[in-house]
This record gives sequence, C-alpha cells and structure tokens, in this order.
Amino acid sequence: MRAFRGNGRPTLAELARAVDLPHATVLRFLQTLEEEGYAAREDSRWRLTPLVFELGFAAMESLGVTDAVQEILQNLADAYSGTSNLGEANPEGVIIIGRAMAPAERRRLVVMNLRVGSVLPPASALAGGLRLGPGEWTRFDYPDSNQVSVAVPVPQAGSRLLSVGISVAAPEVAGNRLEADMVPALQQAAQTIAGVIRVGVV
Repeated sequence: MRAFRGNGRPTLAELARAVDLPHATVLRFLQTLEEEGYAAREDSRWRLTPLVFELGFAAMESLGVTDAVQEILQNLADAYSGTSNLGEANPEGVIIIGRAMAPAERRRLVVMNLRVGSVLPPASALAGGLRLGPGEWTRFDYPDSNQVSVAVPVPQAGSRLLSVGISVAAPEVAGNRLEADMVPALQQAAQTIAGVIRVGVV
C-alpha cells in the first residue's frame, strides 16, 4: 500500500517494480485488497479507495491518538499560530503520530511536507525531546523558513518514548514568551496527553 505514495494510479507493472515482487504475487495482493474494498481497478490502473482511511483511524486509535489527544494538539497549534506534533521514538529519529495545524499555517504556501507517519531526524526538536528529563525542553531553529521548534518529553508513557512539540514563526517566540509561556503550555499538554494515553487503549 505504501507503493501508492507518489503514484496514485499505478499499473500492475509499476507496483511490481516498486515492491520488487513478481507480477502474479502483486496481482493476488491487489485482488484481495479489491475484494475487501481497499483498492479498485480502473482499466489497467489501480487506486486505493477511501476505505483505507479506516485503517489510518484504527492505527491512530491503537497508538493512543484519540480525539482527546487530537484536541490537545489543536489547542496548542491554535494558541501559538503554529503546528503541533506528537512523536514516538523511531530507529531513524522520531515518527509523527499526531499532528494539528492552526488555520494560518494551513494557508501558508511554504510548508514542510510533513504529515502523520513522517519521520524526523535525530537532530529535530521533536526527536530531541524524547529522552529529556522532567522539566527539560529542547529548541531547534530553522533560519531558512524563519521557524522555531520546541519540544518536551511526554512523561510516564510506559515503555513508549513520546514527545510533544510545536513549530512556530520566529516572531512568536520574541522576548521571554518561549520560556514563560510556550514551554509551560507544552509541559502541561504533555502531562495531559500522558494521562489520556495511560487510561486509553494503549
């Protein structure tokens, strides 16, 4: 299913090349997905159907990204006119498992191509926040886009390493707003998210 990224309507041959499997094997997979309603054939091309979204919502629920967690992320994004992310440790850094954007961010023409499922490198603020202790926070500046990212750890999330962060335009952190306002708000959000995840489905 990942092979559909970047090519929304591939042919059987294109999919077989992308996943490096024989045509017959890929066709069997596609026919199974078609029978279950997750894929559809249009002439010689295949596409995923909206039913695939159910898998994404189920995956997010199993990760503890409930409506309550999403609301916390949205409130953060709205309060600071930025983008908030919930991340989980990944061998390559941190994977975004929850994300919310303020309306102003949605309208920006220059936005990093990030979404739920994107992996950020170890040098990012979200990855740096994973292994911090209580009360600690990390910051990463992106001068090219005039953005600042700040992240804190999500405490007591069991065996999981989670962090929550927000990226905002640099003017949003002018003065002492970062230390006096944003970091405490992030820490409070992290505590609340930890509580939701502990009593949730995870």
